[in-house]
Amino acid sequence: MDGPKGSAVAGLYDDIMVEFLSRVPVKDIRRSKCVSKPWRDLIDDPLHRKKLPQTLEGFFHGGCGSSHGSYGQFTSLAGTGESVPPLVDPSFSFLMAKLPGVEHLVLLDSCNGLLLFGCTRKDRFGYIVCNPATEECVAVPASSCSCPPPPPFGENTDVYDGERYAHTFLMFDPAASSHFHLVQLWDNVLMEEVEAVHSYSSETRAWSDRASKWKRGEKGGEWGQWGQVVVKFTFGRAFINGLLYFIVYHVQKSEALIVAVDGEGKVCRIIRWHDKHKLANVSFIAQSQGQLHCISMDAQLKGFRIHFTQLSVWVLDDCDTQEWILKHNVTCSQLFGFLSCPDDDLGIVAIHPDHNSVIFVQRWNRKLVLYNMDSKELRPLRSLRGGYRFITPYVPCFVESSVLATKY
Repeated sequence: MDGPKGSAVAGLYDDIMVEFLSRVPVKDIRRSKCVSKPWRDLIDDPLHRKKLPQTLEGFFHGGCGSSHGSYGQFTSLAGTGESVPPLVDPSFSFLMAKLPGVEHLVLLDSCNGLLLFGCTRKDRFGYIVCNPATEECVAVPASSCSCPPPPPFGENTDVYDGERYAHTFLMFDPAASSHFHLVQLWDNVLMEEVEAVHSYSSETRAWSDRASKWKRGEKGGEWGQWGQVVVKFTFGRAFINGLLYFIVYHVQKSEALIVAVDGEGKVCRIIRWHDKHKLANVSFIAQSQGQLHCISMDAQLKGFRIHFTQLSVWVLDDCDTQEWILKHNVTCSQLFGFLSCPDDDLGIVAIHPDHNSVIFVQRWNRKLVLYNMDSKELRPLRSLRGGYRFITPYVPCFVESSVLATKY
């Protein structure tokens, strides 16, 4: 149908299809792209993808950046790992253009399309929250002049050279609000305790201190009542229904706990690991298909090193009863062809948010690999040449936001 009338009809058809696809799960949208070229073009159209749900596109990784060089690389799940999705610049050059004087970028966290950086700007430490798909960003000051630095992210992320670090988490749900939150834990490594909890809201544009409600060391307090705990920042995190889940290790009880906090840093839920015999170590948590997933590893001591022999994936079926259901398990032999593997030779990067897949980094050969739980196949994604620091998953968000103004 040619002419204005035909274009109007075609536009109406596109609008109806986009409205329909916006209610379809992400994995089905990906399959729909294979139906025909018009369908693929419809889904990939920049105007339409703002309305469609997105899934894991890949991973940012690399070393620390500066105002004079590139931050790192991007590995895509769609292709060979060498291509970069449209509108995504892994060097983050737009940050340097919009925020002059930014130095020493360190990628700290990601959540639903937004990235959190720690940085030095005009000789002052602070943060940047940005959307690489829309190239919008906003600078956030440090929580206080005494705020400790973020932990040093490297290939051995459990070795800390300093005494105090600030672990900062990003919380963002575009379906609920255009605003984001930061939750920050001040971790004293030597004393093995959480010193303070701070939170930031983009709506109020201010940090708040939970000291009055935290009640350190007092009965009925939130964090202080626990005594000695270690925040396991590199053991993953999950953002589900407005709550942020992460792992802490209770030193006195020798127990791993999964803690859920809200955007103000308030402890809303504590989930205990079900393995009372401690035969399997909690190694990683993430959100997948709307549920909290946990990866545990069966371990044994060989000489002076801990080796894992089997990996299991669990799903939290009920938060109230804290019932865990086994979803999948695989032995080290099935994964890599040898009976056991030193636990520090394998890093868990992510659990796919929409598929039954786990992404690892093989530290012995610096390869990023994906394991499909359904097909039980392991496929390489990319060799991490030149080393790497923090590897963060990226789910794009194409919706522009007035919250991400360049300056306050």
